[in-house]
Amino acid sequence: MGMVWCDGKFIGENEFRVSPHDRGLCHGLGLFETLLAVKGKPRLLGEHLGRLRGGLKRLGVNSVELDETGLGKAMTSLLERNGLHKGMARLRLAISLGNGELDRTDNGTAWAWMTAAPVVGEIRSIRMTLAPWRRDKESVLRGIKTGNYAEHLIALDMARLEGFDEMLFYNTDDELCESAMANVFLIRKGVLETPGLDSGCLAGVTRGLLIRLAKQHGIPYKERVLRKSDVAKADSMFLTSSVKGPVRVSCLQGRDFPEHPLFDSLRSLWLEEMA
Repeated sequence: MGMVWCDGKFIGENEFRVSPHDRGLCHGLGLFETLLAVKGKPRLLGEHLGRLRGGLKRLGVNSVELDETGLGKAMTSLLERNGLHKGMARLRLAISLGNGELDRTDNGTAWAWMTAAPVVGEIRSIRMTLAPWRRDKESVLRGIKTGNYAEHLIALDMARLEGFDEMLFYNTDDELCESAMANVFLIRKGVLETPGLDSGCLAGVTRGLLIRLAKQHGIPYKERVLRKSDVAKADSMFLTSSVKGPVRVSCLQGRDFPEHPLFDSLRSLWLEEMA
């Protein structure tokens, strides 16, 4: 039986309890971050906590404080207690806004928990299909990693049922946005391109890292509005997420994307950064 961390205590999974009135459980009112850990240490913790603080601010929550040093030590200990101090592991830090009135977001009852699991295997490439609906770029939840994740999981399951691995989203202005579970990048004529955050996409931590690495290594890149015509003209496409890193898209609804040396370089740079 695995161990979890809950509000400063380590307990067995079978001891974990949630109130039936908890608004995170009942309504998805909460936030979470998924981090990669390598050799027992979380990677890019500061960036993940920065995004989490931004999400809390967007939700109007002022009663939660995030101690990077304390959480980092808790993550290291949780990995050790679960025998995940070697290789790669997946950490999930979640905050529920707890019990309280439905018309008040911050009731001062928020609580947090963490889980850890091994990362098994490496995904070399994925096959994508287009989503039959669009992301609302004006949604109050745009760009926040909330516990209300049903839309993402429904999209992922629909892709699976159609024989694909992922689903690509455009927004309500017909702009390229993101996939169900990751940010999206295009490569065209040696230039790295990705939708800007005003598209409604999540401010992915690995997305930000790839942009920083591009700057450091002199790789031309653009954050801009991208449309279906840009995808059609792209030489290559890939997705980024915190645990999987950059993953090449091999096919989008029947159109094959070949391997590309720029993607290979970026994947290598990410692996070096994580190591």
